[in-house]
Amino acid sequence: MIDSQVGISFIVPVYNEEDSVVNTIERLKNTFKTIDIAHEIILVNDGSLDKTVEVIKQESDIKVISHPINIGYGNAIKTGIKNAQYEWIGIVDADGTYKIERLKDLIDEMKKGFDMVVAARSNLHQLDGILKRIFRWLFVFFIKFTINKKIEDPNSGFRIFKRSIVLDFFPFLCGEFSFTTTLTIFCYGEECFVRYLPIEYGKRTGSSKVKHIRDTIKAVQLIIQGIIYYNPIKFYLLFSIFMGAFVAFPSMVLALLRWYTLSLYFLIWGIASILLIAIGVLGDIMRMGQFKKKT
Repeated sequence: MIDSQVGISFIVPVYNEEDSVVNTIERLKNTFKTIDIAHEIILVNDGSLDKTVEVIKQESDIKVISHPINIGYGNAIKTGIKNAQYEWIGIVDADGTYKIERLKDLIDEMKKGFDMVVAARSNLHQLDGILKRIFRWLFVFFIKFTINKKIEDPNSGFRIFKRSIVLDFFPFLCGEFSFTTTLTIFCYGEECFVRYLPIEYGKRTGSSKVKHIRDTIKAVQLIIQGIIYYNPIKFYLLFSIFMGAFVAFPSMVLALLRWYTLSLYFLIWGIASILLIAIGVLGDIMRMGQFKKKT
């Protein structure tokens, strides 16, 4: 049940963060002491295998929810959202990378009527290696191009958003590390008011749990899912260009080389594959549309 008063439920998803979780919670508590707002802190332990559970037992005045096994960063946040009592939802990673003391700035922006306020990491280019910097730029460029919005940091893990908006597309938010990326895309798709605040990003305590190749592929898949629902024309335009470049053109080249049989096979299999993908895309649009009608 959502409380009618203005308040914030702050969720901290945790997986094997024994070295930093206590510090994160204490910083969050101290920060809330300086802010006049009703609040609760929800720590979701996502099946940690280290001493995380032991070290958080000493923490009082917080709600602790534990998953018996690890089911993913995004699913941990979803658990927190389901158990939240306030309309505003805040999230922050437990690895010590974000300046939690800037929380008041995010809350002040939410009070102006924004649906989501994101702490945009302004110094990522200084912390990333060259290869990671290139891939991050390509990733952000792809998102900006496909949804045609100005996005400064699509996957920042420190933000505040409205619970009621998230529930509109809850099942389609990624259950893994791309949760924040899909949240950003769907918020823009719903024409929500989004605000970015620049913030310094620090080095994490402990090792990262992100599997970059797997999580990037998953993120791209979910980005496409958002595009086909909110802007199907752009998706089919890009899809048509892809078909021309990788099916029609190669078939034509093979035909010009007089490899007629190979050209025909290539064209048939290419068209069949594209039709199957198109049917799947149409089914996904209908599935999302049915969920929206129910909500």
